[in-house]
Amino acid sequence: MIAKPPAETPIDVAMGGRALLTPLTGIGQYAAHLARELIARGHGVRFFYGTHWSSTLSGHDALRADGMPARQSPRTAAAAAAKRFARKYLPGAYRFMPYVEQHRFSAGLRGRAAPQVYHEPNFIPFRFRGPTVITVHDVSWVHHPEYHPAARLALLRANFPDAVRRADRIVVVSDFVRSELEACMPDAAPKIRVVHNGVSPVFAPRLPADTNRVLARYDLTHGNYFAAIGTLEPRKNLLTALAAHALLPKPMRMRVPLVLVGVEGWLTDALHAALEPSLRDGTVRKLGYVPDRDMPLVTAGALAIVYPSIYEGFGLPLIEGMAAGVPVLCSSAAALREVAGDAALVRDPADVDGFADAMRALIDDDALRARLIAAGTARARRFGWSRTADETLAVYREILT
Repeated sequence: MIAKPPAETPIDVAMGGRALLTPLTGIGQYAAHLARELIARGHGVRFFYGTHWSSTLSGHDALRADGMPARQSPRTAAAAAAKRFARKYLPGAYRFMPYVEQHRFSAGLRGRAAPQVYHEPNFIPFRFRGPTVITVHDVSWVHHPEYHPAARLALLRANFPDAVRRADRIVVVSDFVRSELEACMPDAAPKIRVVHNGVSPVFAPRLPADTNRVLARYDLTHGNYFAAIGTLEPRKNLLTALAAHALLPKPMRMRVPLVLVGVEGWLTDALHAALEPSLRDGTVRKLGYVPDRDMPLVTAGALAIVYPSIYEGFGLPLIEGMAAGVPVLCSSAAALREVAGDAALVRDPADVDGFADAMRALIDDDALRARLIAAGTARARRFGWSRTADETLAVYREILT
């Protein structure tokens, strides 16, 4: 039996890296920030990218396991390209890829010292003969299956119960997700640990002089747009944001457009149909994927963050907006209320008129904006990736006995 390591002892961690392949969505951001924090503390981290293992953290600011800068390997770049291709052209890949990847996962561990812990940040772990931690970001497919592609639903329904049974610990990103998961799978309750997401210090208030060069590339002006940040998919409820923004007078909409920031997701036909008139007249902009280096500036330059999501496990753009000194308007989804506290304007996700009135108030009411900025800045200080890493390491140490 391995003795439980003291807090300062480095831990060898195997981490699922598929979510780290660009473009990064919310889960990828979570995995990347957690991995950086672990590496900075001197822990050994190896990543499985679906096709191969690597000691380099993927991304434009790639790091080796020793914390030094590194170039992304050709194999990792190829894996990222394959992910993008499959996402766009082969949605059915969900069905067969786990079998191929499991073989590669196991083969890459043969003949090497076994990691002390395997952490899968993206719900479903590979089979591993050792302590296993998974992160569950939400259970949206249980309550809103209509918002997910059929292939993903089939994958989760077939594999998630077994993943929960096999995991030694289950990290969830909010108390809301804990309650949801316990309701779905009561036997999992003793293994669940709440570890909130964090916010990077690069999300900070910026002056126009700081943002103008980047914003000019996107044809944006500091303080003159609403930013709706997240993957374009039905659960984000962007139709409510569009409808609410359309209720504003057109001169106001031209002066303060609604800007959609995020990669193309799934089931978006209705969204694109609704977008067409506003894209044509310029009252709505669609930026697509914005690189990590630009996101803090695009966030800080917004008049407000608009986040009308129907269901979330945490809501990372919300707390990033607060850290950047930007007012937040969000839905009353339970996890968003947990994260935002009293530091955001909150409306029912179906209340189009309420969102429109709130948008108008954010444009016209300087005192309201100042109050929200102060409250949001204070709220954001409660969240940090360093804390996320500390609490995750405590979870690892629980099972290293």
